[in-house]
Amino acid sequence: MKKLLIIISLILSQFCVYQMVAQEPQVMLDESKVISFDKKIHDFGEVMISDGPVKCTFTFTNISDSPIVVHNIISSCGCTTPQWTRSPVKPGGKGKVDVVFNNDQGPFPFDKTLTLYVSGVGRPVVLRIRGIAYEKSKNVDELFTGRIGQMGINKSAVSLRNIEQGVLKQDEIDIANLSSSPLKVETREVSRGLLLTVYPNPIPPKSMAKLTYTVDPTLMPKRSWGKQTFTGRFVLNGKKQPEEFTVSAVIVDNFRDMNAKQIKNAPLPIVEKPYYSFGTAVKGTVLDISYKIKNKGKSELLIHTVESEKSGLSQIGPTPLRIKAGESATLKLKFDTREHSGEMINILTLITNSPSDPMVNIFITGTVK
Repeated sequence: MKKLLIIISLILSQFCVYQMVAQEPQVMLDESKVISFDKKIHDFGEVMISDGPVKCTFTFTNISDSPIVVHNIISSCGCTTPQWTRSPVKPGGKGKVDVVFNNDQGPFPFDKTLTLYVSGVGRPVVLRIRGIAYEKSKNVDELFTGRIGQMGINKSAVSLRNIEQGVLKQDEIDIANLSSSPLKVETREVSRGLLLTVYPNPIPPKSMAKLTYTVDPTLMPKRSWGKQTFTGRFVLNGKKQPEEFTVSAVIVDNFRDMNAKQIKNAPLPIVEKPYYSFGTAVKGTVLDISYKIKNKGKSELLIHTVESEKSGLSQIGPTPLRIKAGESATLKLKFDTREHSGEMINILTLITNSPSDPMVNIFITGTVK
């Protein structure tokens, strides 16, 4: 329990600092109105460790009406070093981010992120570098440990992280034809909103290809928020394969079309007490949990949905929860403990229509016996 209390204390101290800052939001714009990149993902493909460090460059353009500055770039790994244009970039001007990947940590697939903090942009901009490092060249049979029929595939479940309403998002992974004949790849039973494409198709014998997965929220059967799972299956040379390919994502609000005035007058959620401690509960108990939320913004706050890190959570009352400007409301939840035991921290995420805080984390803590 002592360890749990320390973790809670750290979480709350960080949250309190955030709450102090959040009460005085700055007018910030969506990335799409400020900065444009020639690419946001660089795929090095296959690299040999003996090649040493590899480099790439991301070029950006200031598409706003004011000079911008890239204040800082944080790498997800010490093996990746960024250098960037540090002077202000005038409207219409260009800058760059040069990236060096050390390529010295052993043979493995790598996927690193660079988080950019740009003046005038409401949320950090994320760039990615990826590839596969090898000690020596390998054939497709050695590269792919997983397979669906004659198709080599190392990931059958992927994530697109956050997707804005109305904006499609895509990514890709390597696949391969492990057979000695061309492999025609088709799809079946694909969830609405998901598109799966393969290039080249057919895949030449003993060759690699790209599987691109795209999620378009506008094609879903109904407007949805929060965690979503999309699935599809493959047909290889006319033969149906039983295995599923899964794409997960979190759908959040879209603030791209908001102007500076709208952002200034937007809703602002403040959770009065961001944690709920139930103490000790007998396994199987259904707990009633509530959080008081105040809207300190200037327009109506919508809490579209509540996502739970752990199973057993359900929301009581209407969805979305609506809170008028300057008013407060109580978010009521039930938490079923039957699938849990021991000390726990359950992180809940509120999906909101606040551009300054589209995802708010709150917590449930306690011990289940």
